[in-house]
Amino acid sequence: MIRKIGVLGISLLCFAAITSCEKDFSEVGTNVVTNDKFETGEILLDVEITPIDLQNVQADNINANISDYWLGVYNNPNAKKIEASIVSQLGYISGLKTQENVVDGDTIFSLDKVILKLPYQATAKTSGGVTSYKLDSILGDPNTAVDIQVLQNETFLNTLDPLDPTKKNSFFSDAEYLGNTVLNENSTPYSFKPKASDTIFKFNRIDRSISLANTTTYEDTLRVYNAQGANIPFLAIPLDLTTMKSIFWDEFENTSFSSKDDFDEYFKGIKIIATGNDGAMVPFNLATTPTPSVDFYYTKSIVEAGNVKDTIQSKYTFPLSGIRNSLYKMSPIAMQPPANKFVIQGTAGNSAEIKILDNAKVQELKANNWLINDASLTFYVDQTINTEANIIPQQLFLYQNKDNGTGSVSPTQLTDSYIESSFFGGFLQKNDNESPEKYTFRITNYVTNLLNGEADFTTEPLILKVYNPTDNPIVNNILNTKVKTYNWNPRSVTLLNGNEASNGTKRAVLKISYSKEK
Repeated sequence: MIRKIGVLGISLLCFAAITSCEKDFSEVGTNVVTNDKFETGEILLDVEITPIDLQNVQADNINANISDYWLGVYNNPNAKKIEASIVSQLGYISGLKTQENVVDGDTIFSLDKVILKLPYQATAKTSGGVTSYKLDSILGDPNTAVDIQVLQNETFLNTLDPLDPTKKNSFFSDAEYLGNTVLNENSTPYSFKPKASDTIFKFNRIDRSISLANTTTYEDTLRVYNAQGANIPFLAIPLDLTTMKSIFWDEFENTSFSSKDDFDEYFKGIKIIATGNDGAMVPFNLATTPTPSVDFYYTKSIVEAGNVKDTIQSKYTFPLSGIRNSLYKMSPIAMQPPANKFVIQGTAGNSAEIKILDNAKVQELKANNWLINDASLTFYVDQTINTEANIIPQQLFLYQNKDNGTGSVSPTQLTDSYIESSFFGGFLQKNDNESPEKYTFRITNYVTNLLNGEADFTTEPLILKVYNPTDNPIVNNILNTKVKTYNWNPRSVTLLNGNEASNGTKRAVLKISYSKEK
């Protein structure tokens, strides 16, 4: 269900709910204070947790504004190993030239280098007048190399569903893409170790100022600048000059590049594939400035009477734009959690089904005629495994799989996520030692309406997952109660389940606080 709701509408909705509750509490509160006819209490209810092994997630940018495309390998023994790769179309450029009447008195174009450039997301630090950078997010061991292979994609990427062109297409994280043509320089995998110190890239190019036949080289330096003019860190992967000349350079002035449609049909994109047993992975934002791109560096030689009079260095830039997808190759968890624990992991990792109340328990609670003051679900972190707060999910998310009457379920927002969004929770809470401790969700509205017998509130299982920005139910004042299947957060956490014998007071429970008449 999608409907438009403004900030005022949300405020009025919340105000109405608060006013109703205040009326109830005003009546109850007066009796409690002056007549002493009401008392409060709380109960802890066991929950049943069933881990869910995810097979894939939606990974394209067709139906969502994806911010992070992870690249690399992250091997956490307590979660699935991830080999994260990227597939992307290239932007179209018109009016390309590789020659201008190659005779005396004209300009000759010479291709010098082709480089795939991916700017890192990094934070600048200045000390003593010297600026350094720290990569914003990095998981795993950056000192262990990951192999990166750049391949030509030969699967056509289309925004429309080929089986039903009236609908948008979708690509999942385990999709297969054709194409085995290696574009790496010398067909050799690039050894990837993400470093914030990579703010320059040096390469050799022929000194064409002497003559066109000269083979002497000189060292050139490339830098990437942000909008403020600062030189920032970036990943530079050199591509094979001969291959890229054949595929791209020699085709610039042919029909393959005569229009965007012709170009997209001719060159369907690139695959940036990461492989390895261990290493590190980092996110790249493919939609910001400076733009990730494939750059063709070339020299224009001004020739007169067979002599080179002048040379000009320039480049053609093909941004990684259009349809982009993430690939997540997931391997089973090396160290499976014991029966009293479970793993929650983003991307195509693990979620969990949470059964909190069945129909019999609902009827039992309804018979009590309680006024529900608060209902919360708490999940404690296994602190023997998760000792560092910064590498586990900073937020989890809770929703419900509702029977849609067609033999399947519809992932649906809990009303608390938008009616009581500031109290809904799910954020990582730390203890006094700054160690990760727990995640708590407030689901008072859901439980209250369930016990009141409201038709839209059912006992179907809740689903616990790693929070993703697309899980936000309200974007630009639009309420969408449908939960999307996107997730590009690769972090994981091991939680304690509802086993009281093993986990004691830190077991997962539903706590209900109530008021009742004496």
